[in-house]
Amino acid sequence: MELFLAQLVNGLTIGSTYALVALGIVLIFSVLDVMSVAQGEILIAAAYIGLVWFFHKVTNNLYVCMLVVVLASLAIGLLTERLAVRPALHGGHLGTLISTFGVGLILANGIQILAGPDTQLVPNNAAVAPLFRIAGVSITPIAIASVLVLAAGFAFLKFFTEKTRTGSLVRAVAEDSETAAAMGVNVKRVRAATFAAGSLLAGLAAVLLSLKYGNLTPNLGIGFSLTALTAAIIGGASRVEGAVIVAFFLGIAETMTTTYLGADFTLLVQFSLFLLILLVLPEGIFRRTLRRAG
Repeated sequence: MELFLAQLVNGLTIGSTYALVALGIVLIFSVLDVMSVAQGEILIAAAYIGLVWFFHKVTNNLYVCMLVVVLASLAIGLLTERLAVRPALHGGHLGTLISTFGVGLILANGIQILAGPDTQLVPNNAAVAPLFRIAGVSITPIAIASVLVLAAGFAFLKFFTEKTRTGSLVRAVAEDSETAAAMGVNVKRVRAATFAAGSLLAGLAAVLLSLKYGNLTPNLGIGFSLTALTAAIIGGASRVEGAVIVAFFLGIAETMTTTYLGADFTLLVQFSLFLLILLVLPEGIFRRTLRRAG
């Protein structure tokens, strides 16, 4: 029972990081009508910039490096929207899917060329040191931080989009970009800001993920992208609540599968569940009709 509870906490921690990335994917899709498959690679690229390069070349202050990770993800998101997504919007969903996939390949291979294929260690002793125990299960700072950061990100996203003037502009562009442009809304700026915000959420996940595992590898982003995309799609592609619920479910499924069946079965179980749900609910748990980009 203790092992089960420990893996449940572990699953909630991992699920929180998946949920942050999935929230960014849902936000981007809701406004730009773009399903970004590069969020995992943006996450890893930002982590390498802040926690590998900046940590070793500039300062070993971990808090400063964590801030650099978030800022780097923001900058990469802005560049991705401007150089890859915006020119591909006229190509519809397929065009933007291919362009973001290309960005992911460039980032993953760029990391491997510049930093090498070897695992990079991240100092995380304080993050994984037990704070206290509940029912025999150790609760660590990173477990608490993961849930709190997700809760804060979710609350801010809901408040921003529903209660602020800028959020109303975002919703207007998401609803009808042509009408919003006719009313004087700078649609390009809103789209760029939205993509940057989605990438910033990936940067927060990068910090949490790095501190939890204590290491980084160049190909880690691919699996993370697939899982976060699965959460976003099953959740309905436009519902942040659905993405969070499914992300937690996938995180728990991952840890339980790894513990009781072995790591080799993790992806098999995840994507079997993915296909099974889509066979029953092809538009996700919270249904939404897809629009064509542009």
